[in-house]
Amino acid sequence: MRWLSRIGAADLLTLANGFLGTLAITYVLDGEHVIASLLILLAVIMDGLDGIVARNYGSPHEFGRFLDSISDAVSFCLAPGLIIYNNFYDKALGNAWGSFPNAVATVGTMFFVVFGLLRLARFAGKDFRMKSFLGLPTPASAILVLVLCLLWGNEVLNPFSIGYEPYFIIGTIIVLAFLMVSDIRYPKIRGKLALVAGLGMALGILPLMALVASSNSSLPMKEIIVIFFGLILVYVIGGPAYEKYRPRARRKRKSSGTV
Repeated sequence: MRWLSRIGAADLLTLANGFLGTLAITYVLDGEHVIASLLILLAVIMDGLDGIVARNYGSPHEFGRFLDSISDAVSFCLAPGLIIYNNFYDKALGNAWGSFPNAVATVGTMFFVVFGLLRLARFAGKDFRMKSFLGLPTPASAILVLVLCLLWGNEVLNPFSIGYEPYFIIGTIIVLAFLMVSDIRYPKIRGKLALVAGLGMALGILPLMALVASSNSSLPMKEIIVIFFGLILVYVIGGPAYEKYRPRARRKRKSSGTV
């Protein structure tokens, strides 16, 4: 048990990430998807903070990245996977393979969870040393899944759903799964990007917190979630373009003597 004394501040934030993801799963099982989504978004914040603390204050051990991947697996693979399953699997249609809609829901869930785990394993193995992410990060994938399900998932579970589109959403989720294991580069959220990302997260989290705290909230939740959806799409689609442009910009500055 002596090794527990080596747990640092960054590890506590990582554990908070895993705790929030586990708690989110309990709410998913209870059918409380709005609260579960809020908890997963808070886990994303913990995941960002543990990296900041680790970079600035160091770590007394080497297992931090493995602990991070385990927590991420819970919060950004298993919890969103259950949200996908709950939204699009209909028990009234029978078992998973006796109904085409249920088979699609099951396959989509499996793709997201398994490919997310592969993404995390690759990151913990060697990709953590890289200056950019290789493949779409699991927190970004999880956020997009939450927004897709809130807007186009089961209307019983999502009070501000604008329509039920199971095949389109499952198809999009499978694309996300392949993006996670792709070799496409995505920028790490640091510096000015961290400020923009923080403001975007606040746009999604604060209204959800207000809604959870008061069921009579008059906030235009559908419109807010649509804007949040647009912001996360900017990273998913624009991130690779940013990564492709950034090295060219640096080379130009060096050749002109401005660096």
